[in-house]
Amino acid sequence: MLYCGANWQPNGVKRVIETFQTSTRVALVATNVGNGFLKGMGNPAGNMSLAAELVAGELAHWFGLPIPPFAVINLSGEIEIPMIDGGPLLAGPAFISKEVDGFSGAAGISKISNPADVSRLIVFDTWVRNADRCAPEPFGYPPNYDNLFFTRSASKFQLTALDHSQAFVESGVEDSLSDPYLLTDDEVYGYFPEFADLVDSGAVMDAAGKLRQIVPATVHEIIASIPAAWAISDSARASWADVILARARAVADYLPPKLLVNPGLGL
Repeated sequence: MLYCGANWQPNGVKRVIETFQTSTRVALVATNVGNGFLKGMGNPAGNMSLAAELVAGELAHWFGLPIPPFAVINLSGEIEIPMIDGGPLLAGPAFISKEVDGFSGAAGISKISNPADVSRLIVFDTWVRNADRCAPEPFGYPPNYDNLFFTRSASKFQLTALDHSQAFVESGVEDSLSDPYLLTDDEVYGYFPEFADLVDSGAVMDAAGKLRQIVPATVHEIIASIPAAWAISDSARASWADVILARARAVADYLPPKLLVNPGLGL
């Protein structure tokens, strides 16, 4: 069963609360069922960023990671949602993620309630090539602590997966989905320096085992849920499904030795 809209489905935007200078020009909006972070068509990162959010979000839920509820909402154009540096987002389907109580940064690691999900998140980010959280060293990007998010869980904090608009292909160019490098890339993604002491062999092997359980029917259902208005072609959808399935097998094989031989060193 798809997670999108399953337990949180806004039916309209009531007002814009705040806009942000991000690659997708995300806006915090009020809806009939609470606030959410909205990314729509016409943003500088393109429709591929919306599709990446949807696909990666579904995969994260299937993988067992905590993730805020999300949905596809139709923007009618009656309420203008401006981008912080330009015109409004376009009418049509948009991606929206529920605002949840939490905070970004590394401070939550010391009181984490779900330490096994540290290993799971590294495996997941590597699977979907999420360079926007913590890119591999060869990329030369600093860790993005804004995408290291914790929700509050009693006196501790729960590591939560969010923001996947640059998963799979950083450029957002549809043709990149057929790049052979996506299948041969064996770098480690999502490995914040603060994770070194929390990488657990049992959790890594469990996550690798979960990757081996993904089946084509699951992936094709997720890919088919991408709205037609986002204009992801049939050929790109097919390539995307192939990448997801092939990387699941590859990551399950190559990543555990890299993480477990010498955690924190030599990645």
